[in-house]
Amino acid sequence: MTDCPDVDAAIAGLVAALKRHQATITGVRAPDPGRAQVLQDAIDRLSSVRGRAGFYPYIGSGFGRGGLVQLADGSVKWDMITGIGVHGFGHGDPDLVETALRASLTDTVMQGNLMCNEEAISFAEALLEAARPGTQLAHCYTSPSGALANENGLKICMQHRCGAPRLLAFDHNFMGRTIVTSQIGDIPGGRQGIPLSTQVDYLPFFEEQDPEGSLQRTMDLLERYLWRYPHQHSCIVIEPVQGEGGFVAAEAAWLRVVGERCREAGIPVWFDEVQSFGRTERMYRFQALGLEDLADMVTVGKMSQVCATLYTEELNPKPGLLSATFLGGTVGLSVGRRIIQRLLEGDAYGDDGRHARLHAAFRTAAEGIIERRPQDFPEVKTDCPTPHRPMSLVGGAGGMMRLTPYGGRLDAIKPLLHRLYEHGVVAFFCGHGPHHLRFLPPVGVLQPEDITEVMGIVERAMDEGA
Repeated sequence: MTDCPDVDAAIAGLVAALKRHQATITGVRAPDPGRAQVLQDAIDRLSSVRGRAGFYPYIGSGFGRGGLVQLADGSVKWDMITGIGVHGFGHGDPDLVETALRASLTDTVMQGNLMCNEEAISFAEALLEAARPGTQLAHCYTSPSGALANENGLKICMQHRCGAPRLLAFDHNFMGRTIVTSQIGDIPGGRQGIPLSTQVDYLPFFEEQDPEGSLQRTMDLLERYLWRYPHQHSCIVIEPVQGEGGFVAAEAAWLRVVGERCREAGIPVWFDEVQSFGRTERMYRFQALGLEDLADMVTVGKMSQVCATLYTEELNPKPGLLSATFLGGTVGLSVGRRIIQRLLEGDAYGDDGRHARLHAAFRTAAEGIIERRPQDFPEVKTDCPTPHRPMSLVGGAGGMMRLTPYGGRLDAIKPLLHRLYEHGVVAFFCGHGPHHLRFLPPVGVLQPEDITEVMGIVERAMDEGA
């Protein structure tokens, strides 16, 4: 049916109408006073069904263009957080809309383990093909969320290691919000009131101000765990760029030493790329770091639309361990595959690719703000045991961007975020003390000059707070 000329004509007409309407969105726009009550009514309904209000009074209108999103009150803002990294091609991308329209004409909304269509196969094949050069990754199991992809990964590793009950993870890591993943993630509030049944041994993560010292501290503690609990670790979980932990990008040499020691001990190396997938200088961050030979397992999500667990033939689980009613929606699988294709065929990757250029524009603008406003950028310290050294004021990699004003104090960063929102920029925070401004922009459609404009708004919002 999707090859029918009538369908082609109808979809072409819909996409053309979308583009004509999108021409009305040219930049940040103030709310329409006549629609204030529309937004408030929607916020009240959301608060009622959820039990509490959200961080922002954000209700989308369902319409936008690229990095700009229109809200229910008629305002238009720069979307610099994209659903915590989901909307990598922004809002209303005509090509992705066309992909979604065609997918919506197929016979089912959801696909599952027992019964799936071709879209589920093509999506998994695309992820594997992009990941395979230099790796032994052989299989891919999809799931509707990153937390479930991580749950599947943990089950695979535990079965492979004959029920080894422990795992190695890093300080400040994040894995999701299921009962198990919230125990592994190093966020005290995320596991408050949750019975701790998962045995996690935490290691200090990479410190950008002291790579050698932090490696020594990590290796000393790793050796202690390996001695204390021989053959009891099912895996080591590594975020090559920590997401919720503060956009800390580990160096390749540092990760290689840790990964190779775990491999020597027979412990599978698992790269958790649910937040970093697609966003840095290569499709997978472990590729950008040259760590392909260490990848026993990789989990992806967010920008991929449907999440997945990739693993080697050696880790291929026995029948019955993995199953799911839902593997992913047909539209999500189709759009996710198209996103992978566009990223690989375009200029996203490489040392001078789009993502690298966007990050360079961000750093240039951020460093200019720091130079002009030194009073707002004192030394960043931490109220946590690690890292041991002060953090830099600007961080991240590719489309993962961090700026740390006010010494990382959350009580000052939250008001700045709300001022930014009023000025037309939607961003968020990350970190566990210190805290940081977090930007996950729509890297697939943004230009460096857009980043410069957004950072100008950041500086104006800081002026207002002064």
